[in-house]
Amino acid sequence: MKFKSDEIASVIQKEIEHFEGKIETSEVGHVLEVGDGIARCYGLTSAMAGEMVEFAGGTTGVVFNLEENSVGVIIMGDYLQIAEGDEVKTTGELLSVPVGQAMVGRVVDPLGNPLDGQGPIVTSERRPVETPAPGVAERQPVKEPLQTGIKAIDAMTPIGRGQRELIIGDRKTGKTTIALDAIIN
Repeated sequence: MKFKSDEIASVIQKEIEHFEGKIETSEVGHVLEVGDGIARCYGLTSAMAGEMVEFAGGTTGVVFNLEENSVGVIIMGDYLQIAEGDEVKTTGELLSVPVGQAMVGRVVDPLGNPLDGQGPIVTSERRPVETPAPGVAERQPVKEPLQTGIKAIDAMTPIGRGQRELIIGDRKTGKTTIALDAIIN
């Protein structure tokens, strides 16, 4: 069998031209123990707090506790499918959910997976779950008063719509009643 050097060279040249240098890396660890929706994992030394991890069966988790030799992971799925010794790998992404027009009108779980039986949700945009609150200067000013429906509060302590308020007091003094009345009115 004879090989033509020109053919071999052209095949190699085509492969080089179409080569994509993307390398996906992830750190792989193992589950030390699992219970009550929490897994302790060993070997994820570069995991970040709030980073999403993926267990062997495809279940997602979120790193929440960084210890010296292990990390604590909140399991965002069926934790009964995860066993001691299972592999877990980092994703390099903080906890995020899909967003966009494809999400409008759909019933989803907390991670954005469809629950309504209308097929997969196709969206390329994701937003982190935890983002910093906008600064005071960036927020809309409080312009409109909020009527709680309780004359003593409305007269003595004006509250603006959109303003945050803390209701503190002893037990059985009516804190919840005041809050519910304000919501209803």
